[in-house]
Amino acid sequence: MTMIEVHHAVPVRIRKVEELQYHVPPRMGMPDVQLELPRERPIRNVVERLRAISPHVYIEGSMAGVLTFRIDGDGSSIRTTYNKLIAIREDTKQTSQDDDASLHWQASLSSNRDVSSAVLCMWENEMLVLDVTLNPEIGRFMYYVPVHYLSEEWG
Repeated sequence: MTMIEVHHAVPVRIRKVEELQYHVPPRMGMPDVQLELPRERPIRNVVERLRAISPHVYIEGSMAGVLTFRIDGDGSSIRTTYNKLIAIREDTKQTSQDDDASLHWQASLSSNRDVSSAVLCMWENEMLVLDVTLNPEIGRFMYYVPVHYLSEEWG
């Protein structure tokens, strides 16, 4: 029997297989921005530090390979920019096998070496998707995050 130690910072609720049909990923067209995230420069620490300062972290991305995290406060603004990212120009299709694997995404995420690729997909004013492929023996998972529309005055 194999033992796996589970580490994660996101609350997870396991669903019954019979309920899976009610929790399928939304159908979306091609994203406006699709960037491969750098393995050697994890973004988690940056986002956590920004969230400690402000409750709202703004994310901006472009197919030119630029991803910016920003917070705005009283009289100040902090930006962290990742550049020279790889823009992905192909559709990311999710299969039923991926759905099954995503149920086991918690397994063995103790270090960055467990992630083989991570792609951030953005649909302007609609959704942000983080598509993470773990090493083949572990699986794959996707986070779907609805985006709140921001008027131009916030930009």
